[in-house]
Amino acid sequence: MKFTCAASMASSIGIAALGLGSMNAGGAESTPVYSVAAEIPGAGGSWDYAVIDEQLGRLYLAQGGVTALDLKTNKLTTALIVGKVTHGLAVVGDGLVAVDDSADKTVKVFDGVSGKIAATIPTAQDNPVNGNHALDAMVLEPKSGLVVAINGDSGLLVLIDVKQAKVTGTVSIGGKPEYAAADGKGALYVNVNRSKKSEIVAVDIAARKVTAHFALKGCEEATGIAYDQADNLLISVCGNGMAKFIHADTGLEAASIAVGRAADAVMFDSQRHRAFVPSAAGGKMSVIAVRSSSDIAVIQTVATQRGTRLGAVDVNTGKVYLPAATFGPPVPPNPYPTSVSGTFKILVVAPSAPSHQ
Repeated sequence: MKFTCAASMASSIGIAALGLGSMNAGGAESTPVYSVAAEIPGAGGSWDYAVIDEQLGRLYLAQGGVTALDLKTNKLTTALIVGKVTHGLAVVGDGLVAVDDSADKTVKVFDGVSGKIAATIPTAQDNPVNGNHALDAMVLEPKSGLVVAINGDSGLLVLIDVKQAKVTGTVSIGGKPEYAAADGKGALYVNVNRSKKSEIVAVDIAARKVTAHFALKGCEEATGIAYDQADNLLISVCGNGMAKFIHADTGLEAASIAVGRAADAVMFDSQRHRAFVPSAAGGKMSVIAVRSSSDIAVIQTVATQRGTRLGAVDVNTGKVYLPAATFGPPVPPNPYPTSVSGTFKILVVAPSAPSHQ
């Protein structure tokens, strides 16, 4: 990601796009209204990506090391794992989570409850380019079981077998990759920024090769990406306030939706068919209903907090968790805004009622 805190127009608008909800045949409200239901105070400042282990009911946040949140009790554990420049996290199964660290270019696999380190995997020999994003976002590719770590500075994908605790290969895609999404069938889709364009690069992980390039027209600085399996859609969010819905089989655009600027993630709730895009610039989160590949619309904009730009959604409850803080000016040599000490918290955005499609 390009911004580390001192750390996707509707195809059908109608009543729902005004944030008033949609009505079923009987006139009852069928779309939940989202709002900030809780604020969980925490410690620390710098953070990056967040993931949720749905089986354990825990959220993990790259925050220097790793911060953990129990989603049932809202108990926050700071420094479950100690690190330096952590960025990406991946839930790898059996209660284990992986986190990368750009400072020493290692990936640590740890127990998601106790924090006990199960393995430390070096990547420097296969991942020679150094930088603040030498290891950035990470995604589990479920078919192969490999964790894919992204070098955002060199455009290299590092393939890691966590069971064998070693790097098993690399794929060079060039540019400045940001985030990736897996389709569960062996393909990985990566948002990549190049000098004059942003695009999605499709990669066959088993074959270790690039299979397609999908243009993101009008997109500046693509950041987060998610995959909607039911509709076979890729959802890419752009820094200039756009969310692109792309057919994963053809690369054709299904919809282009106006959202807030400076978002760093798009989160997709596969149970409720909702996409969430938090805007750092406006301090608001767009809620997008994805009813089908031809029926996609913003149904609500939720006030959050300026600087809030990423998070994770719990598909079990529909709640969205957004790390937040008050920000001050950059402190050199860090070019990014810094969080004010003592202001870090996690916003919990919850739906008011179950959604009826």
